[in-house]
Amino acid sequence: MRVFAVYNALVRTRRACCWLRYEPSDEHFSLDIAEWADEDDVPFPFGGYLARGQRLVEGTPVKLWAFSRTVPADRANLQEALEACNLSEYYLPTLLAATKGRSSHDDFLLEEVRSVGYQKAPLGTELEAGETLGDALGRARRAAGITQSELAEITGIQQAAISRLEQGHGNPTLETLELVARGIGRTLKITLE
Repeated sequence: MRVFAVYNALVRTRRACCWLRYEPSDEHFSLDIAEWADEDDVPFPFGGYLARGQRLVEGTPVKLWAFSRTVPADRANLQEALEACNLSEYYLPTLLAATKGRSSHDDFLLEEVRSVGYQKAPLGTELEAGETLGDALGRARRAAGITQSELAEITGIQQAAISRLEQGHGNPTLETLELVARGIGRTLKITLE
């Protein structure tokens, strides 16, 4: 199963309002709406479901919404569009991951998250203004539902060292940061712009 957290790019705090799930074995689409979300927090097609108290939407409405967020498979310059995303074939989940499901219809983006425990999976851990690397590591670890002791056991890094990192002390190597990222089910991505 592939899972994408759906969030509003205009809201400062990246928080998944719902999760798009795709099961490749039977090509089934579903959308889980977060307990905290109301009609104004979710993409327009799903507000009506919430108004009726429905937080799980399955099948055709979700499939149509997902496909509306990508280039159509019958587009004349499809190959050109795929090459722009570094893809060689049309496969919806991969295309959604490559484009973050950007659409001119709304301000929602999709971010692929791990399928196990997806509702607790942290969204990207980009630093917010004034946030330290330690703050970001601690936030991502807590969002993954892992204690410092559990992370120490998973990574082989002492719990005290993890605590120091989260407090902003120390000078971790890239190898250490990669270990921590893998330990919380994430990948390390460093971007200089």
